[in-house]
Amino acid sequence: MQRSLVFVSWILWLSLFLSVQESSRAYAAQQAPSAPASSAPAPPRQPRAKTEEEFATYRRFIREPNPEEQIRIIEDFLLQYPDSELKEYAFQAATQAYQAKNDYPRVLTYGELTLAENPDNLVALLILASAIAERTGKNDEDRDEKLTQAAEYARRALDVLPRLPQPAGVTAARWEQTKREAAASSHAALGMVNLIREDFVMAESELKRSADLASQPDPVTFYRLGLCYSFQKKYDLAVEALDRADSVGGIKITTPDGGRRDLVAEAREFALKSREALGSAGTGSEDSPGQPLGAPTAPAP
Repeated sequence: MQRSLVFVSWILWLSLFLSVQESSRAYAAQQAPSAPASSAPAPPRQPRAKTEEEFATYRRFIREPNPEEQIRIIEDFLLQYPDSELKEYAFQAATQAYQAKNDYPRVLTYGELTLAENPDNLVALLILASAIAERTGKNDEDRDEKLTQAAEYARRALDVLPRLPQPAGVTAARWEQTKREAAASSHAALGMVNLIREDFVMAESELKRSADLASQPDPVTFYRLGLCYSFQKKYDLAVEALDRADSVGGIKITTPDGGRRDLVAEAREFALKSREALGSAGTGSEDSPGQPLGAPTAPAP
């Protein structure tokens, strides 16, 4: 299942803003006359283009909206400028372009190349945390290894966030909202990790934090929160979360035979029938989570 477009749109905006701002400032500083010596400590040196042509090519791939064309420009850039200080941004942009193409292996490759240049690259951490969690099945042989890696990326993103400086030209309120969106994305990935691990209590906690932090409701978050509630026999809460998911667009997928499935509707039907089979008001149970006798098969996360 693909990530919510809410989070993807935010990540693309953040990437474009931070990358263009930092490199533009660095290039402008490189071209400016040297300032008189000062006793104040110099700020950390930012990556910069060595020539005007390199910087122009960099701006082309950052601004290119078509993933195929963007990848072509990035490949040319890396061939032409193999020692560029802007490789981090090239790898990051490639990660996003392959994410848009739904090319998971190359998302991993370029995401990891980005982190090799800068272990604190927020965009790469968020994309990898989400992508790995999304593509890991509960029966995968290397499930635990992959989920541990996804959780590590998500937690590192949460650790990086408080240390990021507020960009020039961005209001404090806007920057705070941006950091909340990033935290929401990290908690959503941790929620998915715990959902696959069948730690429904922890998954519920992480998904609720994600929902609380996001400025716009994400149907995927509320769908998965509904599943957590169902698996804990909290059926009223499950129906409430799934109704919320449906109200903000729901989740509909195309099957291999060309048919259509409404995942939110299926999960809601499961919750309603399970509540009826359990013969309770659906307010939760102190018993261990499980599927009640006579209930339908639970939907997958």
